[in-house]
Formats: sequence, structure tokens, C-alpha cells
Amino acid sequence: MRREEISIAQAKTHFSELINKVVYGHEEIIITKRGKPVAVISVPEKKEAGLAAVKGWLKEDDIFFKEMDRIIEERHSKGLRAAKAQRG
Repeated sequence: MRREEISIAQAKTHFSELINKVVYGHEEIIITKRGKPVAVISVPEKKEAGLAAVKGWLKEDDIFFKEMDRIIEERHSKGLRAAKAQRG
């Protein structure tokens, strides 16, 4: 990825052009104030959605899994009771 440094004044004047460079040119723009970096314009990191995003956060023996198993079992048994009651 190519990096470009630009002053705040230049960034204000050419903002949409800079955004296009980031999005389409895969560049990273470093905004400077008096020659020192103060901000960066770059494409956001892609994040995984759903449960795949939390993979590795919990250990196998975490209480979360026991609670989830209990809830699933409870719902399953209630579902079976409801089905039997409907059949009559």
C-alpha cells in the first residue's frame, strides 16, 4: 500500500480526491500539521460478521457453553411438550 503525506490545508482543498485515492488507488493518506502526522485516511478493516467474528475469544471450558447447552436443552424439551399437547 502506498502512503502519501499531505498537510491539513491541502487535505481540506482536495478531500474528495484523497478519498478516491484511498478507495480506488489503495493508498493511505497521512494528514500532517506543521510537518507532524496527526491523522490517517485509509480503508476500514473488513470485519467478520456474526459468531465467526468471536472465534477464539472463549475457552472450551467457559461457562458460556454450559449455559447455552442448558438453554438449548430447555427449549428443546419445551418444544417437545408443546408438540405433544397439540397432538392431544
